[in-house]
Amino acid sequence: MENTSRQRIAIIGGGFAGAVTALKLIHASEEPLHLTFFESTHELGRGIAYSTRNNDHLVNGPARLFGLYPDRPNHLADWLSQHAASHGWQPPQGLAFENSFPPRWLFGSYVQDALQTALLDAAQRVKVDKVNQRVTDLQTQGQRYLITAAGGDTWEADKVVLATGLFRAQPGKAFAVAAGLTNDKRLIDDVWRDDAWTHIREDASVLIIGSSLTALDAILSAEKQGFKGSYIGISRRGLLVKRREDADPWPQALQPDNLPDTLRALLRQVQAARHAIRGAGENWQRLPGAVRPHLPQLWTRASLRDKQRFLRHLRPYWEIALHRAAPESGYKFEKILAADRYQQKIGRIIGLRPGPERKIEVLWSQRGDSAPNSLLVDRIINAQGYEFDWRKIEDPLVAHLLQRNLVTVHDTGFGIDADPATGAVIQAGQRRSDSLFAVGHPVRGVVWESNSIPEQLAGATATAQAIAVLLQQEAARETDTESAVLEGASLA
Repeated sequence: MENTSRQRIAIIGGGFAGAVTALKLIHASEEPLHLTFFESTHELGRGIAYSTRNNDHLVNGPARLFGLYPDRPNHLADWLSQHAASHGWQPPQGLAFENSFPPRWLFGSYVQDALQTALLDAAQRVKVDKVNQRVTDLQTQGQRYLITAAGGDTWEADKVVLATGLFRAQPGKAFAVAAGLTNDKRLIDDVWRDDAWTHIREDASVLIIGSSLTALDAILSAEKQGFKGSYIGISRRGLLVKRREDADPWPQALQPDNLPDTLRALLRQVQAARHAIRGAGENWQRLPGAVRPHLPQLWTRASLRDKQRFLRHLRPYWEIALHRAAPESGYKFEKILAADRYQQKIGRIIGLRPGPERKIEVLWSQRGDSAPNSLLVDRIINAQGYEFDWRKIEDPLVAHLLQRNLVTVHDTGFGIDADPATGAVIQAGQRRSDSLFAVGHPVRGVVWESNSIPEQLAGATATAQAIAVLLQQEAARETDTESAVLEGASLA
């Protein structure tokens, strides 16, 4: 018989953050659960990042750092040693599994397997449904939520987790795209879609907008499809992805018991550490790893003004230093650079329009000069990243959440406001919800680096534990109420 007290938990988004939140909730709670995933793709645990099937698209950290169970640091490495061969992958010769950088699709399979194992172990207590539709609306209905999907169907839930993932930045928002190019297949907007690269080997030149790891993924996809031509990169600062090297954190960078209170003070200490590393002849990559463990505390303590200054001036430099390429990917990019097949331009795109001989004309301006320049290319790849400002995202669910005051935009403009310790959403009037939570990319402004695996794992674990505590408290109240009713009936 169906347990009527089963708590209905809706998880909107079935990528890494949503899948891991469910995994951790199954472990954290002893209450009967009914989990409903809303995921528009056909697979849980992948999302955008881990859906690519390109073996050259690797996680950008060694397996020993990316396991789902911090108390079992070899969990991912052990899984790889048992399952990688059956999935058709092995690490480079001589490299141990714990030091390997597996393909992202294989990491997605690992997440799926961990979730499936947890669901099987808890099959008597946890019921799970998957809705293969995109959620378009969420509204309160008494003490519960009413969820509406794109097909018009509705579901009820007691608690909701927003794990909405990434929203692509649209090229037409930053610059003009001529009407004749609007639906042109030579403009690649989704770099992880395999069929986007079908004819690229016929091209002589490709423009890449952006210079992050997404741009590197695009280059690796083009190479895999046999592209032999030239790349032109245009970005605002001209930064290039660096190859990750094995470097222990520099111990003298920051003192945990005396962290700086301002961005200026933090920069002084980081600069001093950088000079010390250089003076010792050590690898500069020892610096990002020394700062990152303190980032949650530094970000929480920082003033809004300092956060905004960081976002405006320093964010690109931090991200290019922290988010480095896996060694194999980095070596491939370095070979392209050495062959003079990549040309970096510093500036911004003004517009795109059809050019002569089936070329695309790119109008752009160099940094510090408003005069337009023109260049002709065969294909354009949009690797400029994602939109984090929910006020600029064209998505019906996001729009309805804001309209209904169920969420509030974070002061930084990155995502929505939430309790950093639990992921509980901060609603209108600074009210902290006890039934609506957010994990991963939506809380980018609350927990910087919440787009990365370690921070998403920590956030999903904290949110799952917070929900588990609430469920336990609610179950205890229900038991007390039932006991009081029975006692009253017996007295009568």
